[in-house]
Parts: sequence; C-alpha cells; structure tokens
Amino acid sequence: MDLDLGPGITLVHGANGQGKSNLLEAVYLLAIAKSPRTSSDRELIRLGSPSESGYSGVSADVRREDGPLRVQLDFQTTYPQSDDPGPAGPTQRSHPEGMTVQKFIRVNGAPRRASDLVGQVMATMFSADDLQLVYGPPTLRRRYLDILISQLNRRYLRSLQRYQRVVVQRNHLLRMMRTGGPRAGEIDYWNDELVTEGGYVAAERARALVELSKRVGPIHGELTGEGETLELVYRPSVPVGAGDSPEAVGDALRQALDVHRLRETAQGITLSGPHRDDVQLLIDGVDVGIYASRGQSRTAVLSMRLAEAAYMADCRQQRPILLLDDVLSELDADRRAHVLDRAASYEQCFISTTDADSIGQRYTPHVRRLAVQAGSVRASAPRAPSPSPRSRLHNLDGRGD
Repeated sequence: MDLDLGPGITLVHGANGQGKSNLLEAVYLLAIAKSPRTSSDRELIRLGSPSESGYSGVSADVRREDGPLRVQLDFQTTYPQSDDPGPAGPTQRSHPEGMTVQKFIRVNGAPRRASDLVGQVMATMFSADDLQLVYGPPTLRRRYLDILISQLNRRYLRSLQRYQRVVVQRNHLLRMMRTGGPRAGEIDYWNDELVTEGGYVAAERARALVELSKRVGPIHGELTGEGETLELVYRPSVPVGAGDSPEAVGDALRQALDVHRLRETAQGITLSGPHRDDVQLLIDGVDVGIYASRGQSRTAVLSMRLAEAAYMADCRQQRPILLLDDVLSELDADRRAHVLDRAASYEQCFISTTDADSIGQRYTPHVRRLAVQAGSVRASAPRAPSPSPRSRLHNLDGRGD
C-alpha cells in the first residue's frame, strides 16, 4: 500500500478489526522503532502469513523544515523448515515456534541503529491501552517517560540502554555472590556504572515530569471544565528533586546501594535505581488509580498525551505527529470539541474511529478521510448531513419558510 498523507487532520474510519489501529501503529513504529502494542517484533508479522522466508516493511518520506527525510524499517522473517504447510498454504493461527525476525533500519538510505532513528520523526500516540498507564504496573509508566525523553534527548536513550545492561550484569553478579561466587569488591565497577548512568536517567526524568505536570494541569482543566487539578508526581527509589544534577542524584543512589548491600546480596537483585521508580497521577491530590472513575482515568491519560505533545513541540520548536486511536468514542460533545481544537493546531494528526460522523460538521470541510476495510485503505467523502425534521416536513408538503 502506498499512501499520500497530507497535513491537517486525517480521519481514519471503519468497523472494528479492519486495520485502523495498524495504520496508526505503522506511523508510530517509524518514530520509535518499536510497536506501541507489543515488545516483540515477531508479533508485528500478520497471522497466517506464508511459512517461508519472507519480507515486510514500512517506510515514509517526511517533509521537515530542515529538509526531506526518508525512514525505513524492514523485517526479514525466517520460519523453521518443519513448519512448511505445503502447497495447501498456511493454516496456523499463531506464529510457529522458532520463527525469527531480523529488523533493519535505514535513514536516508543509510543503515542505522534504532537509537539513531528515535527522534528523527516525532510522534505522540493515544490508544485505549493507555488506561494501563493508570491501572498497570510501574514499568508502563516508566516506559511512557522513557519514550518521550528519548525522542528529545539522544544522550538519555544511550544512558538508559547502558543503565539497563548494567542492572542485568549487576544482578547476575549479586546472584553469584549469594552462592559464594565473586567477592564483594568485584561489584564496585558495576556500582560506579550504575551510579553514573542511573543518576543521569533519574535526573532527566524528574526534570521532564515537572515540565509535563505544568502542561497537563491546564489541558486537563480545559477538557473537564470541572475545576479538577491533574498532577504528575515522580516517585523515585532515591530522593530526586527537579533541579538536582545527575551527580547529586548519583550520590543519593550510591548511598542507597551501601544501605541495601546485604539485602541485595541475599535477594540477588538491585533494589535502588531508576528501574524501581514510578509516576503517580493525582486528581486534586488523590491517586487516580485508586479513586478515579474509568471516565476520569481516560480523560487523565488523554491529558497526559496532549501534554506530552505540547512539551515535545516546545522543546524542539516542531510539533510532533499526533496519533489518536479511538479517542472520540467515549467523550461527550464538549470534550470531543476540545480535543479536535487541539488536534487542528498540529501540522499533522490522525484520528481513528468507527463512527465517520463523530468529527462534527464544524471540522468536516477541513478533514481528510480514509476508509479502512479488510486492511485496504481508500479515500472517502463525508456524508451529506441529514435534514432536520422541520426541513423534511417542508420538503414533503412542498412549502418553504
């Protein structure tokens, strides 16, 4: 499929299960090199694809102020020989064991790593799964922060990747020490690495969360109109202030490592650091995950995504692509209008919906429409508005006003 996607709002409409979310997912994939819905590249491959070595990919030509950009992700799929379904074709509904997927990334035709792609195309995506940012485990809220900051700060992404490798290696050594392996002094190198990278990651998270909270409050008030105050609060495993330097945070982390040395050795895991941190959502000082209704939670998460987009625009002086997957279905008319007003301020926005008329007549002349059916996409035109009951009556009896 080859699509020419212009500026402004694009309404992607169709029945459930036709591929609307896949289209938005493909755009986001080009921004962060990963799917927003799965951590496994093999799950990106369509179920029932032929069980033989195959190729799939997604690419985009992007127009930016600093010049054109071409980004491309290719996936080479190899299936185990024993899973060949024969001439009758594939019949399995799940991916066979042993299937491998290699991902290749190109930016302007040159091979690149995933870390080189992130930040080239900025995007923010809201989906129904985002409710897990309220009800899900801390790892999802950390991932939310990490994706946002990584699109703005390449050094952060490198530090985060190094930090994650250090934690894995350090945990391995701790487990060995528990069974009489390396002596305690041999872990000092990894402690230094953990303090350096972890201090930078936690300091950047704290700073970004303060900026997000400044923006999310007004946006949430705009959407609700009820005087509620939404606040995002960083809950680190060691004391971190928004203005603390990475070195200061690293010192606090080193102290925590010293305090927990015996417990870490006994349990074989690292107990302090950014991998143990969390983000708390508060409405009027009350935890959203415990006390808020589902509707309040959905509005809070939507506010977070819109604040994320505003923060990215302020940092880079360039508005990200806004991807709103099924955002209108559970909003009342006023909140829908506020969301559409914000969406219209972005250079490019994609909104998926099952209801092609949910956009409203006010926006209809300015919206491009794409109908999705069974994985195929075609341009569509808005339906003409239905006449009011009064107008129908006058048309039937032949009289005018």
